Amino acid sequence: MKLYLRLILSGALLTALAFTFAACSEGTEVEPSPAAEVTEAPVVATEAPTEVAAPILEIVGLNESKFLTMEELKALPVTEGYAGLKSSTGKITPPVIFKGVALKDLAGFIGGMDETTGFNVVAEDGYSITYSFDQLQNGSFIAYDPATGEELKNPVELTAILAYEVDGKPFDAKQDGALRLAIVSAELNQVTDGHWSVKWVNKLEVKSLGAEWALHLVGALSEDTDRVSVESCGAPQCHGSSWTDDKAQEWAGVPLWLFVGSVDDEIEHEGPAFNDALAEAGYSVDVIANDGYTVTFDAARLNRNDNILVAYKVNENPLPDEFFPLRLVGSDLEKKKWSA
Repeated sequence: MKLYLRLILSGALLTALAFTFAACSEGTEVEPSPAAEVTEAPVVATEAPTEVAAPILEIVGLNESKFLTMEELKALPVTEGYAGLKSSTGKITPPVIFKGVALKDLAGFIGGMDETTGFNVVAEDGYSITYSFDQLQNGSFIAYDPATGEELKNPVELTAILAYEVDGKPFDAKQDGALRLAIVSAELNQVTDGHWSVKWVNKLEVKSLGAEWALHLVGALSEDTDRVSVESCGAPQCHGSSWTDDKAQEWAGVPLWLFVGSVDDEIEHEGPAFNDALAEAGYSVDVIANDGYTVTFDAARLNRNDNILVAYKVNENPLPDEFFPLRLVGSDLEKKKWSA
């Protein structure tokens, strides 16, 4: 069967594809005078030094930083609700009740944010994901039916919180750390994508986002993948990969074949999302930049090939304007296809 797959990028104008240590001195002993009254020194009661609680969270704003202990965090306005997960393989973790502080309240605590900034959530292992202003203020997340896993057609009011309790108890320190993210609602009626539920959170930072963008994927299915989803997918703990070019620049992103696999048939994520049989049968993949520049690949060449990347950062920084937001790079790519 012949399948023609087109991957189209929206964003800024790109040159190529531009897809976070007594002594005791000896002396003469003096006997007290018989007339002298000898009294014992009074015993002074001393209290054990008070143990100072260690901070568990750093919050970095545009102009200041603050550190919070657990008690200080709990003193902030409380938000609670039900949250569950849908994993990248389609597995559903049913909703349970979480308690914590809304991210929008934490952003306000450090000076606030606006549409040009995002709230970066960082875990102890270095994993991070950025929430947009819209997500914090309006809860604009995709929600799914906990029973079927299907996307909900009617909107549900959602709030992103930094949780410190689940089912009325602290988290298991070994499994989740002291703090984790949860997307909650008032009722047991939704689950959200698992990549939003970051464990072991120890830092939040307001950062400038620059322009928002989306990657348009068109195949058997059509899908718009936004910046946050691409960055989440590109984390080292997820599907992230990197490549160092001949100028010692390290590019990081997601292998192109993973994007192809999300739209080459009805299976977006579950199990073997990339359809090997279709790739062997043969189809072409067009990668198209805003200026019309197009690179075409045979599907067999992309089949589980980690050496062709859709990069979103270089040397741990967002791409420069000439390549922003994404760029096609890799060792299995002719230089003329990725170099300006």
